[in-house]
Amino acid sequence: MCLFLILSLLFPVAADEPPALKQFNERVKAYAELHKKIDSKIDPVDATSSPELLVKQKQQFITALQKARANARQGHIFNRGVRPIFLKILKRELKGPTNTEPRAMVLGEGNPKAKDSPKAPPLKVNGTYPTESPVSTMPPSVLLALPQLPEALEYRFIGRHLILRDTKADIIVDFIMNAAP
Repeated sequence: MCLFLILSLLFPVAADEPPALKQFNERVKAYAELHKKIDSKIDPVDATSSPELLVKQKQQFITALQKARANARQGHIFNRGVRPIFLKILKRELKGPTNTEPRAMVLGEGNPKAKDSPKAPPLKVNGTYPTESPVSTMPPSVLLALPQLPEALEYRFIGRHLILRDTKADIIVDFIMNAAP
């Protein structure tokens, strides 16, 4: 009994995942499955196809995703329960004198709302992330602290707003306003 107590103090067992985080992961997984299902229905083309055909295929994919998620609104994936968890993580990883480099990576050059940026995408769920807009850099420390995402999705920032971006369709899946401290 005493050995068990000592071991449990030295190697604490991770607490169960909070219900809000479980729900977030389930919604992310459901989105990834929808992405995969729609992608499988699009006529395949290869990299040697004409640029026009590639653009047309991508637009078909975007339109099908947007149609399938016509009722998606802000907070569908980053719901009220999970937002405080994300804000706490981002504050820990980006605020304070020891985090100036990660904060500069997020808010500086490459952020679509940086002062030298050519065009910032509109912050809208299901909205297209323009290909001419820069994509913010995500510090490894931040990515390691946030829940892992499937290949179809990535975290990015537009200004101080954290977005969930579909990497193939270039659409904003969801976002949290003023997430970066």
